[in-house]
Amino acid sequence: MLTEARQATAAPVERTATLLLDDFEAARLRGLAAQVTAEYRSVANPEFLAESTVIAHELPRRVRSFLNRARLDDIGHTVVVSGHALDALGPEPTPRHWREADTERSRAYAFLLMLHAALLGDVIGWATQQDGRLVTDVLPIRGQENSPISSSSHAPLGWHTEDAFSPSRGDHIGLLCLRNPDRTTTTVSHVVPAALGDAAREVLAQARFLIEPDPSHSRRGGTAVPRPVPVLTGPEDAPQLCVDRDYTSAVPGDAEAERALAELVAHIDANLYELPLRPGDLCFVDNRTVVHGRSRFRPRYDGTDRWLKRVNVVTDLRRTRPERLTSDTRVVGR
Repeated sequence: MLTEARQATAAPVERTATLLLDDFEAARLRGLAAQVTAEYRSVANPEFLAESTVIAHELPRRVRSFLNRARLDDIGHTVVVSGHALDALGPEPTPRHWREADTERSRAYAFLLMLHAALLGDVIGWATQQDGRLVTDVLPIRGQENSPISSSSHAPLGWHTEDAFSPSRGDHIGLLCLRNPDRTTTTVSHVVPAALGDAAREVLAQARFLIEPDPSHSRRGGTAVPRPVPVLTGPEDAPQLCVDRDYTSAVPGDAEAERALAELVAHIDANLYELPLRPGDLCFVDNRTVVHGRSRFRPRYDGTDRWLKRVNVVTDLRRTRPERLTSDTRVVGR
């Protein structure tokens, strides 16, 4: 039998580090983004992908040092570089759909996000998500208000490890906020192993759980049957999560695993806190130590709605090679 969770009821621990750019740094980044955009034209340009890590050394030293510390931190939740001068890069209305979001005027934002991401690792895309784009767009889409994916709005987006179903999932999720008129929050949560029952922790660390892809991934090429995996790994002082609130279940017939998962869900719910991103905030969520979601909001569909650019970053690109069709592509297929 599972023991009851320990009564360690404390306020959620928020491990968010923030760096505020000064005017000189913001202008330098704006100029670098414009220069790289003019030279390479597309973030998928193979020459840019080969050189992005080298170009990233031209970012201000404080930014490089800040993100390097984040790269080495195994208990951090999120890091935010704020103060990017977005207006000078040419703002435009929020698109009606992600298919319309890779525009000439917004492309510098994609390059800006990619260069920061290069300090943490390599960006990958998904063949089954937004046509395999390396930089995807998070914005409300009419008709999807109550869907369980990031284009929703009326319903909260449930917390999740990004792409939890795949061993090729990103280690960091990068978000560049272009517009957020209602201060809609990104929600973040984590696990405190000592606050879970001993028996539950033991079960959660065993391969007794199934994780399905969420509907943001198209079903092209069929869907592989998920294999049982653990949802909680790592040492107690640096735990790692891999779980999706809406798409994780115990192996059928495993009542003990069902109870352990229910305990974990309640624990993560209790630790949920809010991170409001403002225009010009560039945030990296550690996809290994925390889960994230989004609060609800009311879209306007008038060009002023919330709009974020997003990337998936892996610290070891070779880890994703089994699910990439060739060594030259950054797009993961399944």
